[in-house]
Amino acid sequence: MNFKDKVFLITGSTSGIGQGIAKSLLEEGAKVVINYGHDEKKAEETRRLFEKYQDRSLFIKADISKENDVINMYKKIEEKFNRLDGLVNNDVNVIARWMCIKNAIPLLKKSNMPRVVNIASRLGTKPIQDSVAYCTSEAATIILTQCCALELTPKYNIKVNTVSPSMTLTPLAKKSYTEDEIKQTAMKNPSGRLGEVKDTVNAVLFLLSEEADYINGENLNVNGGILLV
Repeated sequence: MNFKDKVFLITGSTSGIGQGIAKSLLEEGAKVVINYGHDEKKAEETRRLFEKYQDRSLFIKADISKENDVINMYKKIEEKFNRLDGLVNNDVNVIARWMCIKNAIPLLKKSNMPRVVNIASRLGTKPIQDSVAYCTSEAATIILTQCCALELTPKYNIKVNTVSPSMTLTPLAKKSYTEDEIKQTAMKNPSGRLGEVKDTVNAVLFLLSEEADYINGENLNVNGGILLV
């Protein structure tokens, strides 16, 4: 996979999966736009983490649930890089993801290998109780991917896919659940463990790559087999 000098936007990329995707792309020689909404502390920590890549990284504070913020974010990307090779929608909900996609089209059209990867959840395929809004939004993201693939690939060759991880050991997950809850959840998985950030990162990088050129409108489940039980 060759990402050298390609330009990618990762929304919600100052922690967890988003940060992991941004880090891996920078390590592969890409130029990466790191988006965050409000948390300046996490943004500063990520700046320090990515300090050696400062010539290839651009930090943009934008609340992607607000379309004006999204539009202004893309203006800054155009000024800095003049194009976009890939968008990874890793933050907020299906409406924000759609706003990020539709406003990215003018920049994605300038790429010879444009990609969009939406990060959803295994709960978009197999819901659980007491999570109606979240499960519905994640399921809608999977359909959004299919609709965008139907619309954008024939017109602009933009390939659009979803990655749906199960519970992943991010800092937020470790803070939200007790060790016993994490252990019990891992025991239910056929793989005997929870997902790690690198599991989702590897899937996303594959879908952004030239090797995935004939994969379009798909939902790649990264869950160790939990949907089987």
